[in-house]
Amino acid sequence: MTDLRTIWSLSAVLLSVAALILDRTQILGVSALAVAAALGTGAGLAGLAAAGARSRRHAQVLYETNRQLRDLLHVDQLTGLMNRSAFDAALDDPRLAEHEMLIVLFFDLDRFKDVNDTLGHKAGDDLLRQVAQRAADAVGSTIALARLGGDEFASVIAWSADNRPERYGAAIVEAVGAPYLIDGHQVEIAASVGLALGDPTRFNPRELLRRADLAMYAAKGSPGGRFRVFDDALDRHQTRESSVRIELGKALIENQFSLHFQPLIDARTGAFSSAEALLRSQSPGLREVTPAALIATAETSGQINALTEWTIETALTAITKLQTSPIGVNISPVYFRKPEFVSRLMDKLLLARVRPELLTVEITESVLIENLDAARQSVDRLREIGMKVFLDDFGTGYSSLSYLQYFELDGLKLDKSFLRTVGDRRKTNQIIRSMIDFGHSLDMRVVVEGVESDWQVRLLQLLGCDLLQGYEIGMPMPLDELLVYRDLASGRQVVDGAVPPSAVAKIKVLPIHSA
Repeated sequence: MTDLRTIWSLSAVLLSVAALILDRTQILGVSALAVAAALGTGAGLAGLAAAGARSRRHAQVLYETNRQLRDLLHVDQLTGLMNRSAFDAALDDPRLAEHEMLIVLFFDLDRFKDVNDTLGHKAGDDLLRQVAQRAADAVGSTIALARLGGDEFASVIAWSADNRPERYGAAIVEAVGAPYLIDGHQVEIAASVGLALGDPTRFNPRELLRRADLAMYAAKGSPGGRFRVFDDALDRHQTRESSVRIELGKALIENQFSLHFQPLIDARTGAFSSAEALLRSQSPGLREVTPAALIATAETSGQINALTEWTIETALTAITKLQTSPIGVNISPVYFRKPEFVSRLMDKLLLARVRPELLTVEITESVLIENLDAARQSVDRLREIGMKVFLDDFGTGYSSLSYLQYFELDGLKLDKSFLRTVGDRRKTNQIIRSMIDFGHSLDMRVVVEGVESDWQVRLLQLLGCDLLQGYEIGMPMPLDELLVYRDLASGRQVVDGAVPPSAVAKIKVLPIHSA
């Protein structure tokens, strides 16, 4: 009997300690005093057993809640893939160094924004879920596969002789590029894929992700969904891009830019009509960089905003000197899409005291396609103010012309590529005539760029073109030379010795007389 009492006493002590610990953690919901009061009785022990069962249930609920919280923190709730946080953790996992080589894949979706804009965000979400499933099927077994946010996806894959980067790039392009059925609509998008291959003991996985990102942007330059594997050439290109960005920043600070102006003339009379402002750099570090490459770098780096503002302000100053002659300014898509673009342009017009009709805004097709509603509102506001809006490089971008039905524009500028075979090929002549007629049918004036010979001038006159621009008409020139050119083209008297050599223009364009 004594042994039994001893066992009961020891049990009471142990249970008291356990109850105290559990009471401190607030799991049992009963106090240690209540437990001690119940000790020594069968009912008390039974109660404690029930409390222990409850604590186990509470612990299980707590474990399940923690697991769900972990899922919320590491799983993309839309697609079920890893999220960015989990992918970052995977990149930092030291076990990656155990692999001989790693492939890091990065891709985003071309034309995804169009789906959101036209079919709504629910359709966009459905599309992302389907893309995630297709990507998972296409790459198969991976170390990590994640949606990083928006329409961006990334993966880490163990390299082998049978699993080369090109295989995965082609698989993603094919899988993502196949048509989708979303809410009864057939949707077609494309993937731009970048890949990087490297030894994880030599290259940090985050560096491989950066390289894959660069390769993806290089792939975007190819239409229809393509992939690109990072290589030495791309590395050298990135080095050059960095150098150009640095020199561009210095040139902006030191005001090492100027504008040259290329004249446009009336195709029927040869009279001076207007001029296009073209950016030029005096920076020694940018001497070998073409204007197109300079603009492209500025757009990717964000420097295009400051560069565009400087161009607009300088062009407005030129207009005050020309007085009655309009100047056209190319507006970058990046700058055009800024919500405050139109209001900032209005402020600059007021500050320079320039009439709106003397400033022509030139935009490319991509500006209109990206966001139809926002672009239409901006174009309409510009024209309501009194500015003219011309569509530049027409015919080189989108095969569909349906987007033009949403816009009221003042003119089209046919890209110079159309003139390479004009006169030599009958079809080319017919295409140019058709495009001129098309522009006229929409009440737009038609400009042909890249005119480089007298016979092209004559042919374009016969085809009904309105305005001509090109080296045969006039080279890009500084403002003082443009003033002289304008006077020559208008038949005004020019003071002897006031004509610079580059402005001596032979006005070859004569009126076309009917037979």
